[in-house]
Amino acid sequence: MMTMLAAADLNYTWSQALADLGQIAPIASLTGFLLFAIVADLVLPKQRRGDVVAMIAATGFAYSLATAVYRWSYADTGPAYHGYATGDKFALFFEVLFAILGILTVAVSHSYLRRRRMLEAEFHILILAAVIGMMVLASATSLVTVFLGLELLSIALYIATGFARGETASQEAAAKYLLVGGFASAFVLYGMALIYGGAGTTVIPDIATRLDSSSSGNPLILLGIVLMGVGFAFKVSAAPFHMWTPDVYQGAPLPVTAFMSVGTKAAAFAMIIRVFAGGLPHLAPEWQALLAFVAATSMIVGNLMAIAQSSLKRLLAYSGVAQAGYVLIGVIAGGQNGLAAVLFYLFSYMFMNFGAFGVITLLAGPEGDRDRLSDLDGLYRRSPLMAILMTVFMLSLAGFPPFVGFFGKLFLFTAGVSSGYTWLVVVAVLTSVVSVYYYVRVLIPVWSSSARTDRLESSISSTMAIALSGVLSLLLGLYPTTLLIAGQLGIPLNIFGP
Repeated sequence: MMTMLAAADLNYTWSQALADLGQIAPIASLTGFLLFAIVADLVLPKQRRGDVVAMIAATGFAYSLATAVYRWSYADTGPAYHGYATGDKFALFFEVLFAILGILTVAVSHSYLRRRRMLEAEFHILILAAVIGMMVLASATSLVTVFLGLELLSIALYIATGFARGETASQEAAAKYLLVGGFASAFVLYGMALIYGGAGTTVIPDIATRLDSSSSGNPLILLGIVLMGVGFAFKVSAAPFHMWTPDVYQGAPLPVTAFMSVGTKAAAFAMIIRVFAGGLPHLAPEWQALLAFVAATSMIVGNLMAIAQSSLKRLLAYSGVAQAGYVLIGVIAGGQNGLAAVLFYLFSYMFMNFGAFGVITLLAGPEGDRDRLSDLDGLYRRSPLMAILMTVFMLSLAGFPPFVGFFGKLFLFTAGVSSGYTWLVVVAVLTSVVSVYYYVRVLIPVWSSSARTDRLESSISSTMAIALSGVLSLLLGLYPTTLLIAGQLGIPLNIFGP
């Protein structure tokens, strides 16, 4: 009898382990490819490592993407690993986004790393590790797992930022990112500790049931919300906690900047939605007030500071600060419309912002990055295709119809007005008008006459990645409702709590 019970218990444990592993299958498969890439980098001859590891990374991202798509119809919204992770459709959406971002990064960085004579294998391994951290953040349902994913992402990016080891600017950017990122992580960790002290658990759904509206009078909980909010604002590059962003973006190698500008922002918003909207729904007035202040400050500071920039990296860094403010409107609005608008905009932002950085990547030479506005002089003569694509990206970021940026902002602003945050939407509209100036300013040298006759060299993989981003920036604008995802794809609303 005891033997039968032990066998039954073993079978249950094994089936439960398989079920849990299935829920994090995209993460587990990508981790396998990461380990394979590390081994390949160790055993292969030096001259073959870069190409082989690039192929392993691209294959790993494609396999993880296919796994996430396959699991969409079988997504189990229940918890995995005793409530520490989940494989719900919210997590799968971000896993699809991050896998696509990984493929684009490999495609754009391959020729760039060759021109800059950088170690390609190590670069792709760092990107693999960073994407795994992002995926962990999206699937985390415990504060412990959230912090684990946050640190895995951060450590990989600290190293990637300083990847240009011979450049002082890159090393300085990595040091700044490490110091500021460490402070931000400390804020998040202290805030989580206070929430744990008030709720008695780190599991996010359990926190939602244990803390009700009466907890708003608990100073322990309020301080925890403030500390986490400050840390999250650092990670999402939102003002007034954005100081590191322009310097890090400018000093990091261009593919790292392109990857960070999209990936860290999307991962941080996944973390904010999980923790605030999913874990503290009854305390929404408290964290909504904090995020509303951050959103308004981000839109004003980001757009005004971008006007004065002559470096494309710094201009797009301040643009990213402003974009974080726009997305926060959807987070604050909450509900079906708010969640749908946030996910739509993050997915769209990946293509228009990464594509813009991708074009700038092509300007780089063996001596370093070329990210001045003057480096774009006569781009239409040097590469008509890239000039057209850069125009698409800038107009989309500015919010011109029929590009996807217009509809992304429209959905965010509509959700904000519907939730009673009309004043915040007014600020967003006014600052969006300001942003038109510096986005159009980028296009002036692109289409200006220039004596430069040198052709812009672009590899097939880079051209395809940038062209795909441009096509989707237009098509998703022409057919925006096909990606207004929360309703059509069935992302569960219980992410916002009961």
